[in-house]
Amino acid sequence: MRNSVSKIGLLTFAVAVIFGMMGVAQTVAPPIAEYRNKAQGMFELRNDGDVPLAAILEVHGFEVDESGTLKYADLDAHTKVELGSNSFVIPPHQTHYVFYKATSSSQNAWFTILNTLTKAASAPNQMRINFVLPHVVYLYQKQKMKKEDISAHVAAASEAGKYVLEIENHSEKLGRVESVTGHGFEKSVELGGFPIFPGKKRQVVIDGGSAKSTPNVKVSFEDGFSLDIPIS
Repeated sequence: MRNSVSKIGLLTFAVAVIFGMMGVAQTVAPPIAEYRNKAQGMFELRNDGDVPLAAILEVHGFEVDESGTLKYADLDAHTKVELGSNSFVIPPHQTHYVFYKATSSSQNAWFTILNTLTKAASAPNQMRINFVLPHVVYLYQKQKMKKEDISAHVAAASEAGKYVLEIENHSEKLGRVESVTGHGFEKSVELGGFPIFPGKKRQVVIDGGSAKSTPNVKVSFEDGFSLDIPIS
């Protein structure tokens, strides 16, 4: 995950900065976890600040549109998630480990565990601020994605020097792009990965500048194959 991963990472960084300004600092690690078929996982919530933090955990589903924007939704009815604990207090400079199990009656699933944190005690008339850090989980099917499951093309965007990569997943499998690299462009092109959802499209804007001779984009997938795509 990693346009989505990058957005989550930026959110984690922003929250840590704000907490730091308040004398509070907190992080979640790892922000993303991937499993095959079922999950028996763990993540840590770390309180590096000087005040206790109260944590409340909630499980939600989510959707990602073609441009990579994430929107939270209800957890899919086929997915079952069990948390070791859904509320607790993290003392100053301590780490709390959250254990969970997840299964799905469908072949793949994805969800997020939202960790809402606030100061465990606040002074009278003091504004109480909640901060949310997500731990995102992907459950992949047993069968790996294949090259024939995917089609992709790259075309010039309306803005000069930019291009639109569109990837379409024709299967019911959940997959992940590991990296996107460009060759034959004025600028260096190297993008992180992101998920490819069953039966969905994903568009990525590439800022490569002027195209030189025979430019192309290479899309590498976690399941061990890649696509070399010329500019159309």
